Amino acid sequence: MKASKPHWSQTSSRLMNACPRAWAITYATLSGQLNSSKAPPSTHPRTFDDLLTRTMRATWLKRLADQYQRKIWSIPYGKRTLECAVDDAMDLVNMSVPRLHLEMGKERSNKQLRSLEQCQTLRPLFTGQPRRWAYFDRRTSTNIGGAEVYAAPDVAIFHQHRWTLVRLQFRSPRRSLLGQQLEHLLMVHWAMNQPGFPQNLEAYRVRVVRWQGRGWQEHTVQVSNELLEQSLGLMHHDVQEMTWLQRWATADPSLNSLPLATHHEQCQSCRHRPECPAKDGLASAKRAQERDLLNTD
Repeated sequence: MKASKPHWSQTSSRLMNACPRAWAITYATLSGQLNSSKAPPSTHPRTFDDLLTRTMRATWLKRLADQYQRKIWSIPYGKRTLECAVDDAMDLVNMSVPRLHLEMGKERSNKQLRSLEQCQTLRPLFTGQPRRWAYFDRRTSTNIGGAEVYAAPDVAIFHQHRWTLVRLQFRSPRRSLLGQQLEHLLMVHWAMNQPGFPQNLEAYRVRVVRWQGRGWQEHTVQVSNELLEQSLGLMHHDVQEMTWLQRWATADPSLNSLPLATHHEQCQSCRHRPECPAKDGLASAKRAQERDLLNTD
């Protein structure tokens, strides 16, 4: 059977670094191939906040699609659309939360989406200012160095002879600032592999719009040859680690020898915890794993 191509995405990379065992369960198939022939597999939201984040992102994508077609959303329509999406998502995964908690979550998410339209980076798209722009689904990949890379920008805006590639973060990831910046720069590599985008890095800006606390924060990521090379190096390193981990999972289908989570916080809301050696405690599970490996040797 022909092996599928390795892949890279922010979700996959962060899961691998947080818990190799959880990564293997999510992305490695029983046939020993990497599950990357299509978009990275989706999983059910683990918490209500996770559900709200995903629903906001999906609603925002619909909002952009309509705005691109010059279909204007009224404030009441936007509110109803988000609330219905939350209700549908709750039903789909059979999740239940107290009524007050649900309503507060909907209200908070609605305000977050409305304020996103007022950000300096995105405001021109909603105020009629002349801009050439496009929006993308993050599940759209491109081939870079033999790997399927999921690094599409959320929005690309052409202004003053340059493309601004925009990454939206509905919640701040737990990763070093440098690591995040290198991940964001993969958007430039993604764009240069797409028809219609220029091939020179001078034609790009990279802008990040991130939810921080109670408001959106915006910052620019420097684009240079050196940093673009580093971003490629990060991606290739992750892909090599994923390929090695996939082979390890194939050699040990029980997954008992695979590394466990790096921190116990990763275990608290993990959907694989009931079947994990660390279900009763990460530290004790790691000690037991070390003893088993020593006895095997």
